[in-house]
Amino acid sequence: HTTTQPHNHTTTQPHNHTTMTNPEAEKHKAIGNTHLQSNNLTAAIESYTAAINLDGTNHLYYSNRSAAYLKKGDAQNALDDANSTIALDPNFSKGYSRKGAALHALKRYNDAIAAFEEGLKKFPGDTALEKGLEDVKREKEGPPRGAAAGGLGGMFGQQLLQRIALDPKTRHYLNDKEFMAKIQMLQRDPNSLT
Repeated sequence: HTTTQPHNHTTTQPHNHTTMTNPEAEKHKAIGNTHLQSNNLTAAIESYTAAINLDGTNHLYYSNRSAAYLKKGDAQNALDDANSTIALDPNFSKGYSRKGAALHALKRYNDAIAAFEEGLKKFPGDTALEKGLEDVKREKEGPPRGAAAGGLGGMFGQQLLQRIALDPKTRHYLNDKEFMAKIQMLQRDPNSLT
């Protein structure tokens, strides 16, 4: 009789009774996680979508698909899934960090800050939320810090102008209004190079 008790305990799992998981959906989630880790983002999204189609009430599937969409550069779908994550489980901190990250990627800085702060009200001290908030505030206040933008923005700064001024072969460019207008434009928006 004592051998059946642990067996019953493991199958009921009273502490995890909020949602019954669908084994087939869980299989798709696991496959999606493997694809996400290998950066096979389209396959990851497809696997999470299959999981959602089998069980649309599990917030983790939306959360993971949100991460895959964001990694793929599809911030709008990432935001939609983050909102679904929060709607399904408002007590899941990652939902708020996913929402904040998607809004940040959409350059909706004030909305991103609000999402991170909303999460921090519920989960004070959550490191992912704090880091996300810090990152979005830094980008909102400073120059663009994207991989390309940050690096290129620095290229057209004061150091470049000083080097041009110090070199007798290039000094005359500083008097060229068209050249200076281009440099100033690139300082403001390094992405205008494309």
